Amino acid sequence: MIAAAAAAYAAADIAHEGLGHGGACLLEGGRLLVLSTTYADCSLSTRFIDGAGPTAGIIVALLAWLWVRLVPPRRFAARAFLVCLYAFAIFWNVGYMLKSGLFDAGDWASVIRGLQPTLFWHASLVAAGIVFYALAMRFLAHAIRTRLAGSGEGTPRGFAIAAYGTAALLSALAAAFDPRGAATILGDALPSSLGAVGFAYVGWIMSRRDPALRLAATPSGSWQVGGFAVAALFIAVLGPGLRF
Repeated sequence: MIAAAAAAYAAADIAHEGLGHGGACLLEGGRLLVLSTTYADCSLSTRFIDGAGPTAGIIVALLAWLWVRLVPPRRFAARAFLVCLYAFAIFWNVGYMLKSGLFDAGDWASVIRGLQPTLFWHASLVAAGIVFYALAMRFLAHAIRTRLAGSGEGTPRGFAIAAYGTAALLSALAAAFDPRGAATILGDALPSSLGAVGFAYVGWIMSRRDPALRLAATPSGSWQVGGFAVAALFIAVLGPGLRF
């Protein structure tokens, strides 16, 4: 579970920073200067580039949910990876709406900056963030119950807390090497990973409402090796940042 969660958080991060911001930078004709786990530095600054990060994250989240919903992989670890990828990507990028709407900071705030009336746009972001976050929790609970439940020893609460803690630890370790300094741990890395608090809540509430519910967790050596290898590369390569 931890290995799958580590690989999933790394994938969610790359979707936001690399695929989203980085890809949009290149599409706009800009030059990608630095890509790390917390930001993509582009020679251009546009609304499209700012909004592409969270938009790409949401798209990847929905694709992961559709995959595990419609064509679930045979292995538990692969299904757990897709569920974690959905959770980390959706909660990060939808939760970002709340941060941007309330504090006028972050990608979504950059997208609406200058639009009038200001209060309307910020209130709309907050309202959308609340609605989408609540829906994301319902979708996550359904995925856990229908795609991960079984006759194993794991519980939804244990799975969610382990995954949530893994994401927080991985984001902090990678940001410790960030080219902008270790302060990004508190400013960017942890807010992104801890924004998935809905994941932990869903696991906790599912176990509370149905104490007998168990997950069909089975060991997978290949996923353990692969997941931790991805985590190591995420810290060692993207942590210090790639310069172009």
